[in-house]
Amino acid sequence: MVKVVCDLMGADNKPHDLIKGVIDAINLNPDVFCYVCCPYDDVKDVLANLSYNKDQIEIIDCNEEITNYDIPTKAFREKKNSSLVRGLTLTKENDDISAFLSCGSTGAVLVSSVFILKTVTHLRPALSPIIAGKKKFCIVDCGANVDCRVDQLLDFAKMGVAYMEALGINNPKVSLLSNGHEEKKGNDVIKETHQELKRIMPNNFIGNIEGKNILYSDSDVVVCDGLMGNIALKTIEGTAGVISNEILEMSKELDSDTQKKILKMLLNLRNKFDYNTKGGAVLLGVNKIVIKAHGAGVAETFTSIINQAYELTKGDLIGKIKKYLGEE
Repeated sequence: MVKVVCDLMGADNKPHDLIKGVIDAINLNPDVFCYVCCPYDDVKDVLANLSYNKDQIEIIDCNEEITNYDIPTKAFREKKNSSLVRGLTLTKENDDISAFLSCGSTGAVLVSSVFILKTVTHLRPALSPIIAGKKKFCIVDCGANVDCRVDQLLDFAKMGVAYMEALGINNPKVSLLSNGHEEKKGNDVIKETHQELKRIMPNNFIGNIEGKNILYSDSDVVVCDGLMGNIALKTIEGTAGVISNEILEMSKELDSDTQKKILKMLLNLRNKFDYNTKGGAVLLGVNKIVIKAHGAGVAETFTSIINQAYELTKGDLIGKIKKYLGEE
């Protein structure tokens, strides 16, 4: 049985909407148990009208919420009855719980996870999403660390390899994000990181990668600091949105049958990249699996991240990270 904790508070949508995704996940998989942190009164009517195995879920009644407007460190210390703090504490104290999942405040989730779950070793945890391009790959980091040293970027590469191996990828290929594919491009940190990756990962590292090639490369892991990663991620999202809108506008001049075909293609494309169905970003480097999904996530988002946590648990993500960081 894979046991996970689901924090249903702090997101744009309310627990009574998100709980439906939890129920869908346990109905799809009898090998999953979910502890759900939220006010019981918010979900009891929904639960009463749904069909599910009650032995696969437990509601942890929490009435305090941490939002994006709270200062993460202050919220962690002062809101002890919040779904975030109680959920992470439950995750830490129970060895049979493998993952904590939330659509709540990114800053609060990151800070609280580090304080409560602690890090695997003395490293900087990194936030890593899976991106759908020519192939699926992860970016490490996409926002948790703005400035990074060489040794931290090397840790990101190791954790990225562990992450992709946990998803079933053999011998993941690693690239370093830079302003040119030549090994002499980039600032001093990138140049030194390039040489170190060549030395410590000769079978994985395939060189630098430019932003324009991220979606079309053979990389399984793209390594960068959180500033560059966040810019790259949001540039991809924004570009996709602009192009889609432009195509829709131009299609208005076409006949209705052609418009319908174009709309269908755009919907298929949107589904390929839809964050509600593609899981969340994993906080690599803490002692349990932590998945932070989009704040505007819906019920389907929780179904997706529960499935993601299940796959990473079965793939022994934490064990693989410890192995690559020399803790095992």
